[in-house]
Amino acid sequence: MFKPFISFMMAMGLALTGAVLNAQEFPVAVGRDSTIGSCAVYGGENGIITILGDTLDQSNVTAQLIGYPDSLIGARISIGRQAEFPGALTAFDGTNYLLAWRESDNSLNGQFISTSGGLVGSYFTIAANASLMHPGDFGLAFNDTSYMVLFVKTDTLLYGQRVSKSGSLIGGQIQISSNLARDISLAYDGANYLTAWVEVIQDSDKDIYGQFVGGNGSLSGSNFLIDGGPNLSDNPTSLAFDGSRYLLVYHETPDTGTKWTIMGRFITTSGVLQDSIVVCDSILDPGMPSIAFDGTNYLITWSQYSILSLLGRFWSPAGIPVDAPFVIFDYVAGKVPVGGCGFGGGKYLAVGSRMDYNFTDGDVYGRFIEPLTGVAGREERPTGRFALTQNYPNPADRPAVISYQLPASVFAELKVYDMLGRAVKTLVSEHQGAGSHSVKFNPGSLGNGVYFYRLQAGGFVETKKLVLMR
Repeated sequence: MFKPFISFMMAMGLALTGAVLNAQEFPVAVGRDSTIGSCAVYGGENGIITILGDTLDQSNVTAQLIGYPDSLIGARISIGRQAEFPGALTAFDGTNYLLAWRESDNSLNGQFISTSGGLVGSYFTIAANASLMHPGDFGLAFNDTSYMVLFVKTDTLLYGQRVSKSGSLIGGQIQISSNLARDISLAYDGANYLTAWVEVIQDSDKDIYGQFVGGNGSLSGSNFLIDGGPNLSDNPTSLAFDGSRYLLVYHETPDTGTKWTIMGRFITTSGVLQDSIVVCDSILDPGMPSIAFDGTNYLITWSQYSILSLLGRFWSPAGIPVDAPFVIFDYVAGKVPVGGCGFGGGKYLAVGSRMDYNFTDGDVYGRFIEPLTGVAGREERPTGRFALTQNYPNPADRPAVISYQLPASVFAELKVYDMLGRAVKTLVSEHQGAGSHSVKFNPGSLGNGVYFYRLQAGGFVETKKLVLMR
């Protein structure tokens, strides 16, 4: 596999507005070629999606500026270099975007791009001895004053290199791991970076380790085990920081089977391992997680191969799911989406690459996702727009009524989901006229517990929690 990149619910008095996706996903790079969206970041003024491949060569490093809510700004930007899979990663420093990629000669290179789309200076070499063994063997983040670029060297150990906002290398290479590393991730907490990687001991035993690195490049403490034990951990990892602690998402096999469970593990700024969460169970065949934090909630995305779609779900900093899983990109015309999202400027920007099974034809799409919001003790009221109200009664001790508002004639779908994101009842799936609508939810044989109901109509998506208690 590659990198393109439960506790009880919230208090019942809290009404949450569901994930709001942009009305339409938008094409970024489509056509008769093989392109892959490598990374996406929104800087506030605009966003950027890095793309591997164009009509000239599938190894060309390119990028596209993105305007909210669904526009491409200017033409595709060519860096004039070629990269190994998965292409270029990117981060924003408040002024420019830094792209970093690996080339076939084992060099790890960088190039700045301005928010107006111009190349800032020339490309420069960050490291001349980067490993090309695995796609997930490099990463980068910005810490308010400088970048930290991580990479696995040809000696298979993990290193870091600080880079200034002008592209100068700060100090030398920093050895981070004392063991073999792959599939790395990092996040910054205001004082230190937490770096995480998969250690390859043997094919049947892959553990995850971590190491804190100061903003000045000094190591804090030593390598520590994040996830060990008899179960296999492998493939991409992803990290985010919520202001108090980190959340690492990763793959783990629950048994000797071949399917992965996506797990999450909270880690304090001192390296104490805390609670674990199951993001998506192996029965749903998930993979390729990514995570970002918006100041209130985490958004975790993953590919769910059981339905051939890229899904997302919001989680609170306490590790509680605050919404049902929702589809960001779905399966289209024989192409399966993979991708992830980045957060910045108050918005999530998701990138999805729809690939055919031979990876010879790929299309890149983007989509904005608004952060989840909530208002205590208040319901949404229909006001000539899309709206979904809280079921009555709540908790539901008998068949409940769910009401919603449509501002125009549109195809509407209202479904009920369990805690694993499985649809357990379809209440509405038809074209409906503008106005107020109500439907009765009869739980039938469903057991007591927490469920979600989600309205999808046009580009509107909203989810609410339903507590069944009979």
